[in-house]
Amino acid sequence: MANITMYGGVGEIGGNKVLLEEGKTRIFLDMGQSFGFGEEYFTGFLGARDRFGLRDYFELNLVPKIPGLYSKETLEGTGYRYRKPMFDGIFLSHIHFDHTWHLRFVHPDIPVCLGEGTKIIMDSWVTTSKDFFGEHDFQTFRTGDRIKLDGIEVEPIHVDHSVPAAYGYIIHTKKGTIVYTGDFRKHGSHSELTEDFLARVKEERPIALICEGTRVASEEKRKNYTEAEVKSHSKAVVRKAGKKLVVTTFYPRDVDRMRTFYEVAKATGRKFVVSAKTAHLLTALGKDPGIKLPDVIRNKHLLVYVRELKRYPSWEKDFEKKAVNAEYVHKNQDKLILQLDFFHFNELVDIQPKKGSHFIHSKSEPFVEDDIEEEVKNNWLDRFGLKQHQLHASGHCSMEEIKTIVKDIDPKVLIPIHCEEPELFKSMAKKVILPILGKGFEV
Repeated sequence: MANITMYGGVGEIGGNKVLLEEGKTRIFLDMGQSFGFGEEYFTGFLGARDRFGLRDYFELNLVPKIPGLYSKETLEGTGYRYRKPMFDGIFLSHIHFDHTWHLRFVHPDIPVCLGEGTKIIMDSWVTTSKDFFGEHDFQTFRTGDRIKLDGIEVEPIHVDHSVPAAYGYIIHTKKGTIVYTGDFRKHGSHSELTEDFLARVKEERPIALICEGTRVASEEKRKNYTEAEVKSHSKAVVRKAGKKLVVTTFYPRDVDRMRTFYEVAKATGRKFVVSAKTAHLLTALGKDPGIKLPDVIRNKHLLVYVRELKRYPSWEKDFEKKAVNAEYVHKNQDKLILQLDFFHFNELVDIQPKKGSHFIHSKSEPFVEDDIEEEVKNNWLDRFGLKQHQLHASGHCSMEEIKTIVKDIDPKVLIPIHCEEPELFKSMAKKVILPILGKGFEV
């Protein structure tokens, strides 16, 4: 029998770490960090002492002690004995940090398998920030490839999500097929990718379905826009803005949303001003023939916002010819849609938008009512008189869609992950296993 142990994603959204074992073959599906990781111990400038590797994380039970997973360097000073790698590979479903961020602790000799597009995004992320995933043996794939590891074969198939190069996995074992959905949706710009995956899964009649349930909840508090609706509503906001500036913020690797606002700007006679990091990502992904994106350098509808820094990193200099600053944005407010990430809101001090300018919040609504970041964001908007609009298409299927998908696939065993109310899955299949963190079970 195959054995599954979940070290994350149990009773929570994100933090996926799924260990699958059959015979001598041992693989992980994702290596993520939870959204609330360490919040009971760390805040502000009080954080883990990274110079001591995993010492603080182990002491506070934030990272599981798994023999043969971690690098020698991260174990130094922990008192936990180093062991040579004991795993055949880690398969990433997509780039989001709640599926990848603990790679930085992993032994470099354990192969990391990921989509070609995911590797491009990862490289761009590392280039434009101080973040680091660690040194690894990265092995890329595309839909149609199959990765053989001893007694199992892993078949990655693309799905639609709020980031390109997202995959679900069909895992062929001696006892039958096990499916891992990763994160997926049916209402995005490329729903056909998810349909491809689901059609293939149904053919396999899986013995187990490990299914994400981000939006499987007793109460759905968020609006359920499609990407097309985000575009149409955003156009309406921009057209009503008149001579005033339109500002937007979205997840930094949501390429569909970047494309949406580019198309909105083009349709409304404005230019889309993106951050330098966004420009770098668009340029990097432009080299992937499977992803169609506008050329930042050549496209007349795109500009790059450069903050007033004394020194620019070398990668940012590539966009000098398209660079604009706060003064330019201030003088051309009626001609622009400006991407402004939350941590750059202080640029509003220099931009001085006209009172009554518009702000499109194109992210999920906050998970909790007393969200500090939400309060700070609203203070900035109030200070500069910006009118807020909530326009976002989720990266996840609704609960009703999950119910329909599970019924159609009809797995022998259903295993929920990446959800806060896994007990709601109980009515969706004949046999449902609610995993316990760190405790293995057979399928």
